[in-house]
Amino acid sequence: MPMTKTFTENDLIRFLYNELTENESEAIERAILTDQNLQDQINKLRKLQEDMDDIKVAPSKRTIRKILDFSKGFEVQSA
Repeated sequence: MPMTKTFTENDLIRFLYNELTENESEAIERAILTDQNLQDQINKLRKLQEDMDDIKVAPSKRTIRKILDFSKGFEVQSA
């Protein structure tokens, strides 16, 4: 009887962002084919990944002003 590998959520996130070794990716791909729970987890994480990619984030004008005011206190030196 083959041993079942357990993957952490971190493993699955690394899989989605192509941050695993080839062997690790292949192991997850094989497991996804036969494990419905793993398929569900991957699908939920993919949806979350897509949702996060759609988020537009920008600093407020107040934050930009504070950064610019702070940076005025530093002198730029050329090399």
